[in-house]
Amino acid sequence: MTAVVVVDASVALKWVVTEAGSDEANRLLTHLAEGTLSLVAPEHAVGEVGNGLRKRVAQGVLGADDALAAFDALASLDLELVGGSDRWFRSLRAALDWGVTTYDALYLQLAVDLGVELITADTRLTASALQQSLPVRLLTA
Repeated sequence: MTAVVVVDASVALKWVVTEAGSDEANRLLTHLAEGTLSLVAPEHAVGEVGNGLRKRVAQGVLGADDALAAFDALASLDLELVGGSDRWFRSLRAALDWGVTTYDALYLQLAVDLGVELITADTRLTASALQQSLPVRLLTA
C-alpha cells in the first residue's frame, strides 16, 4: 500500500538545495522511488520554491545558474501537483480560522481534504497547525 502525504515548499526546497534537513527530505524521495509513498502538493508550491530560490540568489547563497538548475530539477521529480480553485476560495477562511497565511492554509486544506498528513520544515506552521489539531508533522534535521 502506498501512503500519501502533502509536502510544502520548505520540504521541496530541501530536495533541490542542500541545507539543514535535506537528508530527511531526501528520505521522502527514497520512499517515493520505492513506491511506498506518494508526494502531493498544491500547484502554488512551485511558485513558492521559485521564490525561495530567488531569495537564495539575492542572499548570495546560490548563483543564478544554480538556482535555475535547481528549479529544473524540481520539475523532474514525481511530485503530484493538485489544483483547485475552490481550495483557493476556502483558503482565506481557513487561514483566519487556523492562524496561518493563506498560502500555508492551502497546504493544510489539501491535507485535510485528502485525509492525510502535511510534512513541513516550517516550525511556525507546525505549531499553528498542532494548536488546531490539524494533520501536520515537522521534518526534523
